[in-house]
Amino acid sequence: MKIYRQKWWKKLFPPAARKKINSGKNIQAVLEFLQEIKADAGILSNDLKQLSELEQERQVASSGIAHININTQAALLEKIIERFEFLESDAAINGIRVKHIAETLLEEARRRGMADLAAQKQKKWRLDW
Repeated sequence: MKIYRQKWWKKLFPPAARKKINSGKNIQAVLEFLQEIKADAGILSNDLKQLSELEQERQVASSGIAHININTQAALLEKIIERFEFLESDAAINGIRVKHIAETLLEEARRRGMADLAAQKQKKWRLDW
């Protein structure tokens, strides 16, 4: 048996009480994220189009102008990477929110005597991500 499952370990380090999850607030936060994605996608799309144009110009540019073009591309790419990092972390956080919403629903289903539905959805949803 693993150490953290031993009785003496649990007495020494009792598990922290889980905070009550407010599904309504989580759902609102996910909806806000989805609205913000539209704006972010538009900005990223414009920046990527601009980067594509700069790349096409670089391929036909002379050596003197190519340096300026590459510096411009680097600055633009830095903005794109930063925005993608923010988008990725926001998506991960909202994925966790959706997982918590699903877990709360499953707990409520079990509490209300719907263990069969909870077991069925637990298998189908695979909340181990």
